[in-house]
Amino acid sequence: MGKLNLRALLSASAVILTLNLLFFNYSQHVIVPLLAALLLLYALVGLGDALAAAFRVEGPGLLEKAGLGLMAASAYFFVIGYFRLLGGWTVLLFLAGSLAVAVWRTARRPLAGDGFAGLKSFFSRPLGEFAPFLLPLVYAALPPTFYDSLVYHLGIPNLYLQSGGFVAMPQFVFANTFIYYEIALIPAVFLGDMAPRLFHFFLGTLFVLAVADEAAASWGVRRKLNLVLALVSLPMTLFLLATCKNDLAGAMFIFLALQRFRRGDWKLSAAFWGFAVGVKIFNLLPLAVFALFAFKPWKRADLRKLALTALIVVLAVSPLLVKNLRFTGNPFFPFLYEAFPSDHWDGDRFRFMQDDVGAMARAPADALRLPYDLSFFNHGYGGLVGPLFLVFLPFLLLGPLRERKWLFWALLVLALAPFFTASLRFVYVAFVVLAIFATRAYETAGGRLLKAVFHLLIAMNFIMGFAMLEKFYQAHSLLGGTYSPEQYRERFFPAYPAIAYVNRAAPPGAQVLVVGETRNFFLKRPYRLSSALDHCIVKKYLGEGRGAPEFFAAIRSDGFSWLLVNFSELERLQAEYAILTAAEKERLLYFLSMRAPVFRQGATSVYRLD
Repeated sequence: MGKLNLRALLSASAVILTLNLLFFNYSQHVIVPLLAALLLLYALVGLGDALAAAFRVEGPGLLEKAGLGLMAASAYFFVIGYFRLLGGWTVLLFLAGSLAVAVWRTARRPLAGDGFAGLKSFFSRPLGEFAPFLLPLVYAALPPTFYDSLVYHLGIPNLYLQSGGFVAMPQFVFANTFIYYEIALIPAVFLGDMAPRLFHFFLGTLFVLAVADEAAASWGVRRKLNLVLALVSLPMTLFLLATCKNDLAGAMFIFLALQRFRRGDWKLSAAFWGFAVGVKIFNLLPLAVFALFAFKPWKRADLRKLALTALIVVLAVSPLLVKNLRFTGNPFFPFLYEAFPSDHWDGDRFRFMQDDVGAMARAPADALRLPYDLSFFNHGYGGLVGPLFLVFLPFLLLGPLRERKWLFWALLVLALAPFFTASLRFVYVAFVVLAIFATRAYETAGGRLLKAVFHLLIAMNFIMGFAMLEKFYQAHSLLGGTYSPEQYRERFFPAYPAIAYVNRAAPPGAQVLVVGETRNFFLKRPYRLSSALDHCIVKKYLGEGRGAPEFFAAIRSDGFSWLLVNFSELERLQAEYAILTAAEKERLLYFLSMRAPVFRQGATSVYRLD
């Protein structure tokens, strides 16, 4: 066995043994999903490698191959979902085909040689570069309980899996916008409840290490470990590695776009930009700033590149527009609602969405405190950065600045973002680029004192990030044996027992109407629901003059045989988002009081309608 293969085997064994040491009896819930996540990542890298060869992409790295594989997965499941062919056999067909391609590519270019590009250098790096990822891995290996993940980033692919494809459901706003990453997560969700979060962690790990490799090769960073520590220690990075959020995937594709553009491949750069916008529409902001720095429109050649870049981006996101038109009647849903009127979306709903996104700064004067605020305050869940940039970026003023265009790009993105959002995760890519320049500033300044300061800041960041993760997830309650995995889910998701009951009691194919509760990831039957920003999904059943029998009959006539209601969440959403009128809410509660639930625990009840 060659040294490279032995090193890969020992590395995998070290991870597995460490997990067993950390989790004890919990390891049985982790090891299989961990291997499934790694297998899926391997399959996507192999698929991306084949695509890179087919399109003659020059010198693709491991992250680019993973990115191309994700794009292929999103395209495949988009087509399958659009024509409502999504099911176990179509997912298995994708997994089998991708694995076959990966094995074929590996066999043609063995690891021991110059080989399966990227894997050799990836596994031969110092093990110290892997060590910082152990902390977020502990949290990524917990059962998913974070609100946004259960509603959107894991809930959306689960919705499509249970429904057999895309559904005409304008009540669920985030299932009908820019969701390429959620579509690409369908095979991970198919592999089990734990697999998508671990897959997301491994993808993020690959992203951070690829940034370090690129920064050392082309951006002037001297020691990759310094940048790995600077990036991983950011509380925002720890949060994004441990939590399924599309901000990480968006940042990954934007960095790939910057990397390809710097190499002169602006067409592939535009394709990556298009997919990044398809992952999250807010990525239009860094794209607009990129256009300012990347092209000189007074030059005919650059003007042509700019126009073609815009065209490629539009073509990349156009399938989502077609999907929205078919399933909601509005290609830009939930925007331009006045031009495309809907019973489910109006000006009040749009105002709630704007308020929900919020803004950090509403006047230029608010931006004066940004450098300090960014370092010590949490802006949005996981939007904590730490003081590293505040301390080391000023050192860039001391000497000549290489690649300064991209520093100014990141700073401008960061300066504009607070006027559009209250969540700094939306512009995580700006912090990735700034970490490169902060690390360069530290290495250039040198000196024992600054070395001590750098490592002190790294330690502070890790402590702040650990405190934030523990606040969100309370891993000690599971790792210490206080809760079993099922009890842990119930502790952070009180409606979980009701969902588990429906999964046991409802026959396959039975449709469930979910009221109040928006967290839907664990539900394994076809279902419909509304998000917090939508009108309540039962609004149309609550017409004037309708009694309880007519209410339940109308729900049954739409094919639903089970009704799940979380009264606590219904009250919260009503208070914060006015999802019903006061009269409609009173009527709903009266109708539900007329029927005995077949299951009740806490504030959640399950009713059988057939």
